[in-house]
Amino acid sequence: MAQKKKILIIGRHPAIMEKVIVLLEKNGYDATGANQNEEAIDLFRIRNFDAVVIGGGVDAESKALFHNLFPAINSGIKILDAHPNSILGDLKAQLG
Repeated sequence: MAQKKKILIIGRHPAIMEKVIVLLEKNGYDATGANQNEEAIDLFRIRNFDAVVIGGGVDAESKALFHNLFPAINSGIKILDAHPNSILGDLKAQLG
């Protein structure tokens, strides 16, 4: 059995993030959520994620931080600015 792809979801709206996590898990991903920047950075440093999904509610400054910091830690990381309606297609396109 293939290992599930690990996805870090960063969002500001807990209810929406929980729905996205459930959606991803039902579709074979191992999803973890973070609401705050510090939490997301800590999780990213301790787990080997395959991709990071940044929700629409995350401000531009935080998005820029993630887009700059995460590749410096893991140069192969896939970072997606995604909408809940397109997240599955976006992940499949990035992760194969």
